[in-house]
Amino acid sequence: MISDDCVHKIELDNLENGEIIKHTILLIKGHIRQQRQAKKCREQHILLRVRHDASVLDATWELQIQSKISRTGQFKLLCDFAQHELETVCTRTPLILNFSYCNIVYQCEILYESTAYSKNNYRLQALYITCVNQKPLAAEQVHENCEKINLNLRLVQSVYAEQLRSAGYGRRTFTLNSDCKVFESCLTCEEVWEQSEESLWQNFAKEILNSSTWGGEEKLKFVAFIGCTKYDGAAVAVTGDFSYSNIRKHLKGHAALGGGGLALFGAAYLYAWPRSFNEINACFGSNKLIDLTQLPDDSNYRRTYGGVYATTLGAVVHEIGHTFDLGHTKDGVMGNGVDYINRVFTIDNLTEHLPERVIQRPLPELRTDIATRPRFTQLKRATNTFLEKYHEQKINDSFYFTPNCAIILAHNKWFGNSNDYNAEENTVDATITYDAVNSCVIVEGHENPLRLIEVRSIDNSLVKYWYEPQSNKECSEIYKFYLPKEAVKALGENHYLFVLTRSGITKRFCEH
Repeated sequence: MISDDCVHKIELDNLENGEIIKHTILLIKGHIRQQRQAKKCREQHILLRVRHDASVLDATWELQIQSKISRTGQFKLLCDFAQHELETVCTRTPLILNFSYCNIVYQCEILYESTAYSKNNYRLQALYITCVNQKPLAAEQVHENCEKINLNLRLVQSVYAEQLRSAGYGRRTFTLNSDCKVFESCLTCEEVWEQSEESLWQNFAKEILNSSTWGGEEKLKFVAFIGCTKYDGAAVAVTGDFSYSNIRKHLKGHAALGGGGLALFGAAYLYAWPRSFNEINACFGSNKLIDLTQLPDDSNYRRTYGGVYATTLGAVVHEIGHTFDLGHTKDGVMGNGVDYINRVFTIDNLTEHLPERVIQRPLPELRTDIATRPRFTQLKRATNTFLEKYHEQKINDSFYFTPNCAIILAHNKWFGNSNDYNAEENTVDATITYDAVNSCVIVEGHENPLRLIEVRSIDNSLVKYWYEPQSNKECSEIYKFYLPKEAVKALGENHYLFVLTRSGITKRFCEH
């Protein structure tokens, strides 16, 4: 019910007038501010209309989205620009966003850049892996799985942009190369079912790199899903043990592992993923219980479809992060926050006090030139108090990149690296060395000052210390950095150095 007595203000938390959007799915967060505290409006929804700037396109195009208002006045709106003809436009398209709530209207203008407009040739390609003797899936099922992968990778792309913007680096994110493609492996289903995650990663990585289609594509990274993943729910039911470890034991041909140029996953959990944009919020909010005799569960013991969707999509964000040189952190996306991606898109969330995660030690045979990063496993133990979780989730939803991770992403070639330093031109003459005698990292080369130094565990790539070399009045660019005593000590105790320059060049020292 609208009343002339209502006095409100619409505030956008993560979008400014004139902002440039380079990803197809846009999350808009904001608040309705009550100007008169004593009077509470009964209106429970905000409406957003998006249309073209009439001066640019002749046809009138309008997208309408509605969102509930939370108890605290918060709203979140998801826009999908790919659903309309915007993706066929190869230029910047001005869009007008019109927000209306009760008796007030707020207008904002943005610029949308389609994928075809992107000048960044470093991209991410999705693959759906089938085996040589795999029973032919119905074309519709393969198509459905690929559609789910396409949609949710666009959502992941949006998450990266949102989190980097929150960290102060603008809407920087990776570019998707094309829709998901079917990749035919030379392995049989039986061979895939017998292999460990690490072996699957190694074999599929080699196959992709040696393929006629994708071999030699040095500017592509891959995120791949194994189509023949198999779950033996009947065997799990016989044991009566529905723990994560036992479910995982009976899940064959599965992986959740990322590093180098490949992030690899099993397709067993796509059952909980949305196929269409309009299903996203419903899938995150689904409390439908999982029949563990029929379907596997990876929800950190939430046991719901929504929990599986949140955890497995969060795992995609996490493992893709490893391909972009991120190590593990205690908290956030690359740590214990991997389960909470649902909170990024939903409102009025209850506090979730889930088991903490621990990082599993990698196997020795992974020490190769295409070595993976270690994966997460779960222990059902609660080390954080409920109150700590409440405050953490209230402030940042528990799903964020820690400052050091945000720095690495912002300077990565796959994220455009919009700094004044050109990574392509400066790679040749850049030399990064570590002087162990003086405990000093040195960069030689034109315009390649140090940006970040991390001390990571050799066992699990967990970041123990990280440093930003600080400039001063005498020197605005740092080319030499002396390690603090605690870092030197850690290097002697099973840790290695990760070094990043401002142009995005990286190097590791003391890994063995």
